[in-house]
Amino acid sequence: MNNTRFADIGKTALMPQNLIWLLPSLGLVLAVISLFDLAETHDLASIWSLIHQENTRSLLLTQSWAPRFLIALVAGGGLGIAGMLFQHTLKNPLAAPSTLGLAGGAKLFLTLVTLYAPQMLLIGQDTIAFFGCISVGALVFIVARHSNFSPLIVILTGMVIALYCGAVTTSLSILNHEWLSSLFIWGSGDLSQDGWYILGPMTIKIMPCIVIALLIARPLEMLSLNEHQATALGASPARLRMLCLLIGCAITAIIVSAVGIIGFIGLAAPAIARLANARRLRNKLVWSGFAGSALLFCADQAVQVVSGITGTLVPVGALSGVLGAPLLIMLVRKLHGISLKPATPSKGYGLSAAKPGTSRPGKLAILMLSALIIATTIFVGRDVYGTWDIQSFDQLSAIWPWRGPRILGSIAAGAMLAVAGTILQRMTANPMASPESLGVSAGAAAGMIVILFATGTPSHELQLIAAAAGAILTLVAIFALTRKSGFSPERILIAGIALGAVFDGLIGYLMAGGDPRAMRLLTWSSGSTYGLDFNRAGLLALVAVGILPILPALARWLDLFPLGSTTTRNLGVDLFRARGVLLLIAAILCAAATLLVGPLSFAGLIGPHLARLFGFRRALTHGYGAAMIGAILMGVADWVGRMVFFPWELPTGLMAAIISGPILVWLLLRVQRTYP
Repeated sequence: MNNTRFADIGKTALMPQNLIWLLPSLGLVLAVISLFDLAETHDLASIWSLIHQENTRSLLLTQSWAPRFLIALVAGGGLGIAGMLFQHTLKNPLAAPSTLGLAGGAKLFLTLVTLYAPQMLLIGQDTIAFFGCISVGALVFIVARHSNFSPLIVILTGMVIALYCGAVTTSLSILNHEWLSSLFIWGSGDLSQDGWYILGPMTIKIMPCIVIALLIARPLEMLSLNEHQATALGASPARLRMLCLLIGCAITAIIVSAVGIIGFIGLAAPAIARLANARRLRNKLVWSGFAGSALLFCADQAVQVVSGITGTLVPVGALSGVLGAPLLIMLVRKLHGISLKPATPSKGYGLSAAKPGTSRPGKLAILMLSALIIATTIFVGRDVYGTWDIQSFDQLSAIWPWRGPRILGSIAAGAMLAVAGTILQRMTANPMASPESLGVSAGAAAGMIVILFATGTPSHELQLIAAAAGAILTLVAIFALTRKSGFSPERILIAGIALGAVFDGLIGYLMAGGDPRAMRLLTWSSGSTYGLDFNRAGLLALVAVGILPILPALARWLDLFPLGSTTTRNLGVDLFRARGVLLLIAAILCAAATLLVGPLSFAGLIGPHLARLFGFRRALTHGYGAAMIGAILMGVADWVGRMVFFPWELPTGLMAAIISGPILVWLLLRVQRTYP
């Protein structure tokens, strides 16, 4: 592993000091606007006199606006410092409380305790959140250790666990819908205050963690060296790494338990600190804290201004991604020295390169498994009394109008997502590429949301067009941003994360705005197949089947792209035309599937890897194998969501994430076979 790859990050001509001072300046302008709006005056003297009055407006100023002003600074600074600690410890520029899944783990633990063991809240929300952070952090640590802390594997593991925790949390909130509204707003990051009782304890708990981090910054510099160098100098890298992670987890837990999940700050603030040309870790921590405070401060002041204009409650966590994502998009071209490549050469771009000789048995097994699972989803289920039964053909004919479309639609969606994931992974030679990780599913969801809120009741065809347009624009933007870097996998990933944050922020804003369509939007974004008819399912199946004859025409391109752009061009491939065709096909597949199962699913990520594991190595067979595995995954997810929790029902998209999450973690644990 290149242990000096962070040394030169930030050597740019961006004038970063001006950029950093621009953030608090913008925040102050927004704060003044919000303050004047609250006081209904433009006279600072009148505002000062208002503080000493005893009326409603004075209470709002002193007990709501002022503590919210300060809590944004404290929480933002803590997230920035925690992000820098994680990035320095793991030598990974994409490590952050949100991307490592720590914030999601804290939210999941708090949700479980709140719903099923509320008496445990007596030990403190931050303690419960800390256990959630530590549990997730330990799992990420164990998986990543097998690959010698390869940044690629660390961030992929964190992303998988974050999505998994989010899927479980959303499922719990659906099963306990009476908690849904407040749980969603808190989970999106809410800085609204009605006193000083949150700010005081949070600050008292965070400050010792920050002080300790600054005091041990010098020995933590040893983590920039490799294991042998650090040990030769008398340091214990394992203990230093553990201490650093504990401090970061403690800060994250305290903030999550107090104000909920506020994403992106812990990722963007350290990047700004590097642009400020900070070299020593202590300086990086200081600049990260300052940048994090400025980012969250700007986001929160913008939220208050927008809320005052629209009259709706906007979670600051949703807007922080919208404001911070363009900054990270800009940093894609400015950060030098970023590398997410493994420490040693891999035997392929996939996480699970199949061994020679496993091709034929693997293909046979997947075919038999496909037939068995499809038969099970069709004939096995519950009757109207909730009793398990194997339906006969006569019984099946009575329930087929309801069961048939859901089975057909789920299988079609899974196949389309898996083929789209195969195309993206082979085209970018990036095992992390998928509709979920690159923000393509979120882009398709954003297109669908725009058309839903613009027209009210759009037709299925119009929804498909809007979703495809959103997916295509997302892919085009990603490749336009990474063109100068030669479409390097790490920069494609950064751009995808940034664009996905923008779309997720948009979705969060719309869902928290109080619009009556929000519940419909939540159900759809969770991937529910409830109410699907044969017309829509048949349309999706037609798209899925229609892509299979096209795959042979794409096989040569997909076989050559993993060899690199130079080799592919030298072998006579028109890169611009090939990428355009592949992007268009992937976007259409992703859009059609997202309309049914929502933006949350692992089918596009896990399908290609399992196909390689079962021996589907060449592009054509890889695509067909991934399609079968994706179909199996979504078919099982739909069946489990409908049958296991009867009479309740969990959406197919959420169930797919819950089922496939452990499988993907198992694949990551096998990564030492690919990265020896």
